Amino acid sequence: MTETGKSLLDVDAQQLQALGWNDHFQAQVTELRDAADSLPPSFVARVIGVERTGLSIAPHGSLPTDRVPMSGRWFRGDEETRPTIGDWVIIDAQSGTLLDMLVRRSVIKRVNPLGALQLIAANVDTALIVTSCNADFSPERLERYLSVVMEAGIAPVLVLTKVDLAADAAEYTASLAQRFPDIPRLSINALNAEDVARLNPWCGSGQTIALLGSSGVGKSTLVNSLLGGEVQVTAAIREEDGKGRHTTTNRSLHRLPEGGVILDSPGMRELQLAEAEDGLDQLFADVDALASMCRFNDCSHGAEPGCAVVRALQSGELDEQRLLSYQALKAEEMRNRESLAARHSRERAFGKKVRNAVKNKHRGRDVEQ
Repeated sequence: MTETGKSLLDVDAQQLQALGWNDHFQAQVTELRDAADSLPPSFVARVIGVERTGLSIAPHGSLPTDRVPMSGRWFRGDEETRPTIGDWVIIDAQSGTLLDMLVRRSVIKRVNPLGALQLIAANVDTALIVTSCNADFSPERLERYLSVVMEAGIAPVLVLTKVDLAADAAEYTASLAQRFPDIPRLSINALNAEDVARLNPWCGSGQTIALLGSSGVGKSTLVNSLLGGEVQVTAAIREEDGKGRHTTTNRSLHRLPEGGVILDSPGMRELQLAEAEDGLDQLFADVDALASMCRFNDCSHGAEPGCAVVRALQSGELDEQRLLSYQALKAEEMRNRESLAARHSRERAFGKKVRNAVKNKHRGRDVEQ
């Protein structure tokens, strides 16, 4: 505490609430204030942008810029130890450096095309997974998004757009209802204010929602409609295949009129699973329950006797395509999880080798002196 009795960690809860602040993070700050009296004058901010060597934050207090550099120590650990968009961070009020990061409520992550872990967003409450009534519609891709979101403990909502452009939108809505009966779903025209207003229950004060989906499904149009203005650039899709261009090139955080915040991200046509075992078990709970009744624990659900999954397929209780999706995603998740673990092990070993080399170099200088 300072002499005036104020904490060295400044938190303007009313100002932060407009950025998605809630009791979960307030409790952490209270605990920090009670435990650490030696903090330099500092304040809490939210990460609204991420660059190669720094962050953009809001609010930025008395600092001359909203950009905060990240020192080398933030790059010594795994990707998950570094801030991403949506994180709440503690900033030194005098130097403008990044001091610490509050514990996340959730984090959305994937394996990027180079095989490394990539964080998409942190501290999201609801994920609006957007698809459209055209050739881009893919229930299999939606299963990937849902697995990742459910693994993070985030509430998913399926949003079907471009219903006004489809010759038969009912075909798409029926497919979603059949494939994902337990997931909340909405069919909307993203240009219609009344339709878009149906998303308001997820947009209230203290809430953070993320928009996920491929390019061209209407995410930018949806952001503009929710915000009531032209915030994101939109572009037409190719008629021959329904695919769109990346009109959103960077992840961005916007305040919503209802009091919450929305995070938009570039379209991800490829979403490789990273550590999504629990998410898959939730999404395919019916298949998982059947598998638990098989006679053998390592049953491949093929020709083994006493296989409950095969019986369910034969009786029509289980759809074969659903089983194939479950098996393919399970195999991919396990493969990626093992690959990431091996990668982290190599990186830690290399980091240790570098630190030892630097330490030995300094020791050599001390001996010479």
